[in-house]
Amino acid sequence: MFGKGLLTGMGVTIKHFFGKKETFCYPEEKLPMADGFRGGDLAMDWRVCIGCQLCSMACPNKALDLTVVTDAKKKRHMKYYLHKTGRCLFCNLCVEVCPVHTLHWDKNYANSTWNKEDMIHDAMTDKDRSDLEVFLADVKVKAEAEAAADKPEAPKTEGKAQADKPAAKAADSAKKPAAPKAEPKAETAEKKKGGEA
Repeated sequence: MFGKGLLTGMGVTIKHFFGKKETFCYPEEKLPMADGFRGGDLAMDWRVCIGCQLCSMACPNKALDLTVVTDAKKKRHMKYYLHKTGRCLFCNLCVEVCPVHTLHWDKNYANSTWNKEDMIHDAMTDKDRSDLEVFLADVKVKAEAEAAADKPEAPKTEGKAQADKPAAKAADSAKKPAAPKAEPKAETAEKKKGGEA
């Protein structure tokens, strides 16, 4: 009995020893999270986001602080997306209410910290903000070019009408007959009659 039990136990050990490894060398390796995992920090793509702020309105703890800017074409863009993990319930309402489905969890569960200030995460990186500034400048240039392309006809017609006014006046004055000059003989006759009277 002792020899058979030992061999059975050794067989189980050898089987697991050469089998698939189920452990990870944390923190060098991290356990992959499932798709439904709610945790870590919020991530988003500012190119997809429409700046509706529905996520902020749906948050029960007001853990989201958003700053939205408007471009020259009256389209909204996200500039700052602050996620306060210290206030967050990880209820996933913000992700579910997003109409363009650009908001998701980064699944970084190792986010412990000693400072409360470090628990505020901005989903918009500095690179994202610099790209946004370039994009807003391009939109402004395009909007100004479109506005300039829509208005050139009105100033040209006004300038042409103003230029045509002197020419029209000159033509009218040329068409009008000159006022007849009084004959000198008639004037002298009238003077004589006046003197006799």
